[in-house]
Amino acid sequence: MVAKFTLRRAQVEDAELLAEMRIEMRRERESSATSVDADEFFRLSRDFFRTRIAAGDFISYIAWAGDQAAACSGLSIQRHPPTYANPGGRYGYITNMYTRPAWRRMGAASLLVEKLAEEARRAGCARLGLNASPMGRSVYLKCGFRPVDGEMSLDLTRD
Repeated sequence: MVAKFTLRRAQVEDAELLAEMRIEMRRERESSATSVDADEFFRLSRDFFRTRIAAGDFISYIAWAGDQAAACSGLSIQRHPPTYANPGGRYGYITNMYTRPAWRRMGAASLLVEKLAEEARRAGCARLGLNASPMGRSVYLKCGFRPVDGEMSLDLTRD
């Protein structure tokens, strides 16, 4: 089944939803105990999204299936010293990718990755990086990412 998703760029007002979805993701991916209280983790996550979205160096899209948030994404725009391969020094890093279980394998993640790649190109990033979970790896490979030193990378300068 392929669902129809509407992508909407997250605003500061979406920080609580993004924090909730981040907690859902972390609970699925991490089984070990943590020293961070759940309420504190929520507050830290919400405050990060509020601050970084407002500053413009974190771009997030939410995939909506009707009125339900099905998946979320995140793109941190980083500045690095210039290199010959990236004289502008802009680097995009994808994080906070999460699809709720009811919406998996319906194309939301691919749509979000493609949208973040567009945003990274628009921001002048020469490269995109990420750390893929085993579940998400196939999505990134399908979108053109290649494994590089334990992470995955997509060269945005090639067609």
